[in-house]
Amino acid sequence: MGLNILPVLRKKYKMYAPTRKTLNLFDKTEVRSYLSDNKFDVILHCANPNPVKNSEYDKSETMFEDSLRMFMNFCDAGNLYGKMIYVGSGAEYNKTMDIKSVKEEECFRSMPTESYGLAKYIMNKLSHTSNNIYNLCVFGCYGPYDYHTKFITHCINSCLKEEPVTIRQECRFDYIHVYDLARIMEWMIDNEMKYHMYNASGNSPCFLSEIAGEVLRQMNSRQPVKILHEGLNLEYTSNGNRFFTESGVIPKISIKDGIAMQIAWQSNGNEL
Repeated sequence: MGLNILPVLRKKYKMYAPTRKTLNLFDKTEVRSYLSDNKFDVILHCANPNPVKNSEYDKSETMFEDSLRMFMNFCDAGNLYGKMIYVGSGAEYNKTMDIKSVKEEECFRSMPTESYGLAKYIMNKLSHTSNNIYNLCVFGCYGPYDYHTKFITHCINSCLKEEPVTIRQECRFDYIHVYDLARIMEWMIDNEMKYHMYNASGNSPCFLSEIAGEVLRQMNSRQPVKILHEGLNLEYTSNGNRFFTESGVIPKISIKDGIAMQIAWQSNGNEL
């Protein structure tokens, strides 16, 4: 996500993007020293332990602890920066239940049972009691630099390889293009916010099969779409009206246009 957002925000702001080698987010002293030295107006905390890209996070217990540790190192140093905007997840609404056009007021309706969602749930609790920490709750985000296991990336790669497009189980999902996510972040950077949590909604939920069908149509592919498990999986969609009403910023990139952009990107051999 950071790789996508940085080029957009750097057009307007002076950005620092330390790598894991230059800043250890798990080290409280190192984080505090870095913040004290640089005196940032805004922190954008987009880092997450990723069990797909990093094999050291294959245990849920480690991912839970590491997620919270990174967040708490920033949280405890809250007096050293203006405000922090961190990336939350729809998982904090508890994915064992239908998450259907969910509103921020429902954020604590049920405690998640899996580690990732529980970590985000706790972060959200803490942000609500803070003075300067804000949760940008992202459900489905896509764009350049996406990992090959991401769904839209997978659909495009399947067509490029002339292979069937597979879907584990049909589901209604909420995607937002990363460039629209960057526009949301830009508004949050520049403005005082009324709330400590905002859903980042693409404003056009759709079924995974519809997304696969659009990819096939745009790529003129005759490959079949294979759904591996029958029935509908739990819905995963959000209501973004809180942010849209307050900011006036609404998504510009439709799922159709976003898919076209992603096809152009991947067709040129650009993928992780």
